[in-house]
Amino acid sequence: MAVPTAEAAHVGVPIEPDAWTSYGYDNQLTNSIATRALTPRSAPRLTPVWSIQLDGAVYASPLAAKVDGRQLVFAGTEAGNVYAVDSGTGRIVWQRTLGMVQTVECGKWGITSTGAIDLERGLLFEISADGLLHALALATGEEAPGYPISLVTNNRYEYVWGGLRIANERLYVVVASYCDAGPPGGPMPEGRMVAVPLDSPAAPASWDPVPGDGNLGGMWGWGGVSVDPADGRIFTGVGNSWVWSQECACYIDNAGYGDSIVALTPDISTVLDSNNPHEVPATDDSDFGAAPLLFQPTACPPLAAMNNKDGALYVWDRTRLSAGPLVRIPLGDGIGAFVGAPSWSESKQMVYVGQSVIRQDGVTLGNGVTAWHIDPGCGFRPIWSANFGTGNQATPLVVGNVLFATGGKTGGFFAVNASDGSPLWSYPTDGRTVAAMISVGGAVYGADTGGVLYAFEPTRGPSSCFWRCLPAFRLRP
Repeated sequence: MAVPTAEAAHVGVPIEPDAWTSYGYDNQLTNSIATRALTPRSAPRLTPVWSIQLDGAVYASPLAAKVDGRQLVFAGTEAGNVYAVDSGTGRIVWQRTLGMVQTVECGKWGITSTGAIDLERGLLFEISADGLLHALALATGEEAPGYPISLVTNNRYEYVWGGLRIANERLYVVVASYCDAGPPGGPMPEGRMVAVPLDSPAAPASWDPVPGDGNLGGMWGWGGVSVDPADGRIFTGVGNSWVWSQECACYIDNAGYGDSIVALTPDISTVLDSNNPHEVPATDDSDFGAAPLLFQPTACPPLAAMNNKDGALYVWDRTRLSAGPLVRIPLGDGIGAFVGAPSWSESKQMVYVGQSVIRQDGVTLGNGVTAWHIDPGCGFRPIWSANFGTGNQATPLVVGNVLFATGGKTGGFFAVNASDGSPLWSYPTDGRTVAAMISVGGAVYGADTGGVLYAFEPTRGPSSCFWRCLPAFRLRP
């Protein structure tokens, strides 16, 4: 089954997707779909269809697929379990326990990485905290022959944060550390990218962004990698290195490809282009905790965009990375880690940046979304901003003319008009909302750190936005 792209859906009649196979919807991480069911008129009528308590916090994006005629939603938890839930009833269809790892310095971990669905093979790929790559049957959760495969053996110090991604007949996995900590007196964790051939998974390829052992260079953005639709090039953002420099008598962050955007061949054997922006300091842990959004506005060359922990959004011509960023937009405060990547609406020619610091009259209100139109000459023009909470927030979800956002530390789900940011709907949660939301079949799904998975659909008939939108009005600048 082919997953319709946002671009294809915008050309003709909107398509309601019935599959969400990886973080960001497509391999360019646009996090954007077309729709007929969810509009500024119907969004205020969104109502919980069901919610289900899972066994642990959810940070990974839910996924979805239609399996044997039934729509299933998949979720992984920090307790190390994977669930398949019937989207119509909210009942658990199957559950698999993949386990947790207790680290020495960084706590206990389960599943943070968003899995990847292979519709052709009928498999859900997940990686557990012990570094085992699992291939689970979508219908039953049973392990496929030949799996699991061990990809991370130093699993008390190395961990997969980034989402898994299928492209070029490979599964791409990025490896980082739990918290930049190695064993006492020992080497630091080793970052790397792994490409697993789907037809011969026992022979994966590997790429080390900072040559040598034990020197970090992890890739830990929520999206893992992104893929150029034209030629299959692989893009990622690399975190800081840990390499001693005699010149400054200090450990530097930008050795090798540390703190860089990198483009590689599909087999990850060769770096095609890269850039370490001069604005990013060589120390102080200002790295790219992101995989870049790939998009092409009408007025621009093909672009790549992602956030840096220094608080800025960086945008490159992705055909000329080494020329440096075209645009740098300060949107964070440089204190809270500004991670992730924006979403993109081709129909509106707008970029939406989550976790932006929202200010009014010089006063910081919190974190939310800033919306930018890409003008002729490739200029980024601010259109609107809205405050939804505080702390780490998910990449905004664009569903036609409606934008969905999460509140982060303060919890909650929100919907606003994607054109002007006017509030449409909100729903409170007890847990933090960090996991990205998804939309399939005219419904919206989200999860929180309290371990609750939610499903929302619009009810029929007219509705006033006043009562449903009151929290959103209160939070907007």
